[in-house]
Amino acid sequence: MDMNYILVMFPYPSGDGLHIGHAYNYAVMDTYCRWLRLMGEEVFQPFGYDAFGLPAENYARKVGRDPADVTRENIERFRAQMNGLRTQYDERLVTSDPSYQKWTKWLFLQLKDRGLAYKAERPEPYCPSCETVLAKAQVNDRRCERCGSELEQRSMPQWFFRITDYKDRLMAGLDTVDYPDSTKAQQRHWLENLTDWCVSRQRKWGCPIPIEGEDDTLDTFVDSSFYYVRYCDPTNNERLCAPDKYRQVDLCVGGPEHACAHLIYARFIHYFLHDIGTVPVEEPFKRVIHQGMITRNGAKMSKSTGNVVSPSDYEADELRMCLMFIGPYTEGGDWNEGGIKGVSKLLRRMRAWLSDTGADVIDVSGLRQQMDRRVRSMQFNTAVSDWMKFYNSNKSKRPTPGSAKAIRNMLECFAPSA
Repeated sequence: MDMNYILVMFPYPSGDGLHIGHAYNYAVMDTYCRWLRLMGEEVFQPFGYDAFGLPAENYARKVGRDPADVTRENIERFRAQMNGLRTQYDERLVTSDPSYQKWTKWLFLQLKDRGLAYKAERPEPYCPSCETVLAKAQVNDRRCERCGSELEQRSMPQWFFRITDYKDRLMAGLDTVDYPDSTKAQQRHWLENLTDWCVSRQRKWGCPIPIEGEDDTLDTFVDSSFYYVRYCDPTNNERLCAPDKYRQVDLCVGGPEHACAHLIYARFIHYFLHDIGTVPVEEPFKRVIHQGMITRNGAKMSKSTGNVVSPSDYEADELRMCLMFIGPYTEGGDWNEGGIKGVSKLLRRMRAWLSDTGADVIDVSGLRQQMDRRVRSMQFNTAVSDWMKFYNSNKSKRPTPGSAKAIRNMLECFAPSA
């Protein structure tokens, strides 16, 4: 049987810990993976941490600490929260670990050896506060996405990847993959304005550029351009990934903000890895979907407005099912405390009902088929609604022990108990 490779875009381990948007991605897709396993399918469900980056370094400088220590503490917090959500992800790598940096440096040198990495001067957006050039994706209305400072244009010797050499192939490849139409349109537009990818960063908390005399580090988008390949074979010291271990991603799930930069860079690097014989196919992801945003009182959650919801404030089973019920998965919805109370009541009543067994045979096969259709089509909100209808239709019955066990197993996929 083929293995289902389900990829959630890995997080940057900020000091704030997991937020509700992370939970919406990771917990809901954990339910998807649990369901496939219940249906007898094999699932590859890896996880890791995109550990380098400006926020950790800026914070560490502010408090006089080592960004490596700060990041390590943040990852421990994330791990505890992921366990608290009762997810079943298999953690496989952290991009700041020497064992991963080895392959980031290897990738750079492979590109350089083939003339696809070169040094030149070109004006780039520069943040005087963060003291580094930025990627296009980190520029927001001519200001730094990280700190809000107004940007300058600076020209200095920097390293570039010749992504423009792959422009036509990246455009054509969009016809072969299952991405949202809006994402394909954004990528095509982003590729009507493509320039070579500046990968130099004037910071310390990043993978060093493996050239003697270089003080710059690599853009963190380089680290995240191949992690899904390394997931397949994370302990291999001889190759990025052995041919018999490689798997193409069947489904990749992440926020719509990654529609261009991250997804295009990952596609470019995967094409290159295919060209040098490291992977057997060009495209990294067969299918991509974007989860929606969870708002509160109609507004985006942020610390500055004080409307942030922490996943740690709720029971995992109740939170997971509440998030599923909040709206269509690709659209998201507005957080409502009433949703938690309603789900809590449903789960309490269902579990009590399932523990009081009797002689009534329940149509478990019909429920299984209905839930299977809902989960595979990402209709999680409708699935929760179906659970409510199912319980109301059957609560007067006393299910047989076999029926109760089968129903409980299905319910565990949506609301795993402690």
